[in-house]
Order: sequence, then structure tokens, then C-alpha cells
Amino acid sequence: MAKDLISSKKLMKLLHKFNRYNKHEKVFVWYLFILLFLLLFFPILKVTSLRWTGGYGIWIRKPEMFKTMLIVLVSMLILLWWNLSFKFKNLFLSYFGARENDSLINFLFLFIITTSFFAITDTIHVSSWVTSRVIVSGAGKFIQIRLLIWLIFSLISVVKMAQETGKKTKIINMVDDEHKKTELIKDDIKKWLFDR
Repeated sequence: MAKDLISSKKLMKLLHKFNRYNKHEKVFVWYLFILLFLLLFFPILKVTSLRWTGGYGIWIRKPEMFKTMLIVLVSMLILLWWNLSFKFKNLFLSYFGARENDSLINFLFLFIITTSFFAITDTIHVSSWVTSRVIVSGAGKFIQIRLLIWLIFSLISVVKMAQETGKKTKIINMVDDEHKKTELIKDDIKKWLFDR
């Protein structure tokens, strides 16, 4: 009974935290979970047999793709932590900065994952000139298209947030310029009064 109560409290706490996110953040978190599921459970490459019957898939979690898997999964974990944990976000920001633009971090790690996938698929396309046994699977193409679309969407978000931040900076600079002008006028008046 106590375990059920504890798990119920944790679930309520998680749902409460998830309700604090805006629509864009919720969609992105769901996108990340779907992407992680596709990466782990669907093959990205397909090898056909010489008899042209059947074949087998190659997943990113194969030991032969360890380096790529490491880069992609670490990037995915950082993205998930970044978008789900406020403690991790504060820790990350204290070391790396970029407080004004959360989308910049999302774009950066999606770019890393997309680059890894493009390297894999380009290598397979080049090797298809030599042998037609290894091709990019349908799931691999689907993952790549999803990555590319969300990468473009993240880039648009980065630009929008940069423009908003730029407007805020202009307002602050204008206020500071007015303050400086007022101080200069006061200094001129003091000089005129006391230099006589």
C-alpha cells in the first residue's frame, strides 16, 4: 500500500511538472520520446541477402556502431534532461551559459544527432555504388526526415528568440542612453554654475 502511495505521489508530481510546460515544450518532449523509441527499436540499415529473399536490419544499438550510438544516445539523454529537469537545466546553464535562448541548446544537440545520421546514410549511399546489399531502411529514412524537419523548426525558434532578445537589448540600451544624456546635462549645468 505504501509503495502504491509513493508511486502515485511521484506520478502526480511528474504530471504537475509536465503541466507547467507550454505547448511547444510538451510537443518537443513527446517528439524526443518518440525519436528515442525509433532509434532503439527500429533498424536504420537493411542488408539484403544474395538470393534477394529476406535480409536483416542493423540497429544503432549494435556493437559495431558503438561510437555513433554513444554520440547519439548521449545527445538524446542531454536533450531529455535539458527539457525535463529544471535542476539539470540550471546546472548546465551555470557551466555553459546561453540563458536567453533555450532553443539554442535543443538545436545544438539535434544538429549533432542529425549529423551522425547523415554520415551513416551518406556512407551507405556511397557503398551502394560497390554493392547493393546494404541500403538505408525505411525506418532510417523516416528518422532522418523527422530529425531534419525538427532541426529546421528548432532553427526557426532560435532565430525568433534571438530577435526577441535583440529587441529587449535595444530597449535597455535606449534607456541607458537617455540616462547618460541626463547625467551629461547635469554635469554641464554644475560646471557652468561653479566655474564662474
